[in-house]
This record gives sequence, C-alpha cells and structure tokens, in this order.
Amino acid sequence: MLKAFHDYRDRQLNVHALGITVSLAGVLVIAPMLPEIIDEFDITPAVAGGSISFMWACNALAQYPGGRYSERLTSSVVLLASQGLMIVGFLLLMFSSAFWIFIAGLGFIGFGYGMFEPAGIVLIRDLFEENRGHAFGIRDAAANLGSALSAVLAITVVGAAAWRNAFLPVVVLLGAVAVSSHRLNRESYAVSRVALNIPSVCARLFRSRKTYANLFVLAVFNFIWQGSASFLPTFLRVEKSFTTFEATVAFASMFVIGMLVTPVAGVLCERRKPVNLGLGATGFGIVGLVVLIGAESLIGLGVGLFIFAVGLTTIWPIMYVYLVETLAKQTMGTDLGALRAVYFAIGSLGPAYVGTVATRFGYTDSFASLLLFFILTALALLWIARH
Repeated sequence: MLKAFHDYRDRQLNVHALGITVSLAGVLVIAPMLPEIIDEFDITPAVAGGSISFMWACNALAQYPGGRYSERLTSSVVLLASQGLMIVGFLLLMFSSAFWIFIAGLGFIGFGYGMFEPAGIVLIRDLFEENRGHAFGIRDAAANLGSALSAVLAITVVGAAAWRNAFLPVVVLLGAVAVSSHRLNRESYAVSRVALNIPSVCARLFRSRKTYANLFVLAVFNFIWQGSASFLPTFLRVEKSFTTFEATVAFASMFVIGMLVTPVAGVLCERRKPVNLGLGATGFGIVGLVVLIGAESLIGLGVGLFIFAVGLTTIWPIMYVYLVETLAKQTMGTDLGALRAVYFAIGSLGPAYVGTVATRFGYTDSFASLLLFFILTALALLWIARH
C-alpha cells in the first residue's frame, strides 16, 4: 500500500496515510464494541446510534473550516491541530466514567477528524500533479486498513480487558504520527485570522444542478456508509447468530477487501470516466446488500459481504478524483470543505436512522431499507452521466 520512501512527496503521502490508518482505527473501533458500550452505559441502540451520529455531525461541522484553513494557511497547520484534537478525544474516551464524558470525547474526535481529511486532500492535490488517482487510491487503502485494524483492536480488548483500553495504542501512535509530520514538514506554521466567507462560497458552488446532484450522491452514499458500518457487527450477531469474534472478523474483512480494491479503483479513474465507475460501485453495493440480508449459509454471507465491501469502499476514490477534476484549483480546498460539510452532515444521520429502525423493526428490516438509498444514488449518477 505504501509507496517507497525515495522522495519528499512520497514520504509525505506515507506519513499522511499512516495518520489516516491510526485515526480511523480509533474512530471505527467503537462499532464492534457497541454492544459492550450499550450494556455499560445502559442505553438503547437508538441512543447509541445517536451518539455515533453526533460524532459524525461534529466531523461535518469541521469539514469546511478544515478545507478553508488548509487553503488560506497551510495544510501542515491544520493537520497538526487536527491530530491534537483527536488525541484529546481518545483520551476522554479512555477515562469516560460517565456517558457525557464519552459524548464529549466523540465530539473532539469528530472535530479533529473532520479537519484532518480535507487538509490531507489539499496536501495530496498540491503534491501530486501526476498519478493523482493512484495517490487517492493509496489514501483510501489506508482508510480501509485503519478500519480493519479497528476490528483487530476490538478483538484484542473485548472479553480480555475493558473496552476503553482499545484507545491507548491509538493515542500513542497518533502522537508518533504528529511528531513525524512535524519533522517532515518544510512549510512554516504561519497562523492568522481567516474569514470563512460562507455566503460567497455557497453562491459560487450552488449555481448548477450538477453540484446538487454530486452532493446528493455523496450525501446518500455517506448515509449508507455510516449507518451500515456502525451496526454491521451488531447486525451479524443479532440476525445471523455470529459470535462476537466472528462478527468482528467479518467487519474487519470488509475493510481488508477495501484496502485491496481501492487502489485499483483509483488507477481505473485515470483510464475510465469516474461517474461510470461510480455506477458500477453502486451496483456492487446493491447486489452485496441483497445477498447479505438473504443469505443463511456461511458461504453465502461471505460472498455477500465481499460484494458489499467492494461497492461500499470503491466509491470514495472514484468520487474524490471526480471532484478534484471538476472543482477550480485555486479554491479547491474551500469548495471541497464546503461540500464535505454538507454531505457529512447528512451522512451523520445514518447511524441514528439504522439504530432507530432496528429498535422498532429489527436489524434485517433496517439494513433492507438501505436498498432504497442505493437505488436513489444510482439514479443520480445516471443523471450526472447524461449531463
């Protein structure tokens, strides 16, 4: 996954990819540990889903400032600040003796990771004029590796120690990444007041129907992603009679698959139209979810999980390449941050939706209802392809 350490831009990409891996390992380790967290704080699945939605809502709020500051200051400043916020958040989770402390930790993590992602995208844009699709593929492979490692963390601590201990290695490694980023940085840490100029940015961005269609695709796919990823281990345990270990391994395997296929998707974006590839990813997601819901045998569930993982993970490098190609270079950080703020805000409702529907109707019906959102995404991509 990582590129050879033979020049500055590759070293920057590798350190940033490692930061993504560590950060997401900490963010997503919460999902396979939700049953234990629900029991400890004596909350319902709906409340648990709402707490995860709160974290992703904070993530959404930080997206636009993260992109704007990266563009007006430097991405190095934003990356360092965001890593600091995440470290504080994970420390709060480690020492959360009450549910409100747990929520506060999720808020810090959400804000930190929300600034971290757009700053990283600006960094990649600045470093890679060529092979940008491949660079984004590596970025998303790192995201999937972090997601898989979150399951490894969960397996390690659940049943053997308190679930809070899962965040200790995340804090240590994230601190090491921050130090490495600082030592590698060639830019000054100039800090000044930056006007957000939200009205002018919105007026520039939302002048065409294609912008709304792009936002719709990203928002709905993020909604599906957040909802399904947050409750997949619980779905497998409750509806498919998986053990805790089996459900966590299945959760991890989805991201291992993503780690393998996202670089391929990034390379294909340099040879095919990203929108057409997005339609293919959506098709994989629909077929995979249908098989996953209907299958009863272990082989059937494995096939469904594989297909679902391909669709769910490959859409992101495809859409990032498409957005970077269509947004103006001089305002890309600001524009991308604004778009990400909107679609992450909508996507953050995914866990609350899945948890609420599961509380009332069960996890099978909750996951089956996500098929409608996949179909809406496919229709929007078809419209974009024709215009």
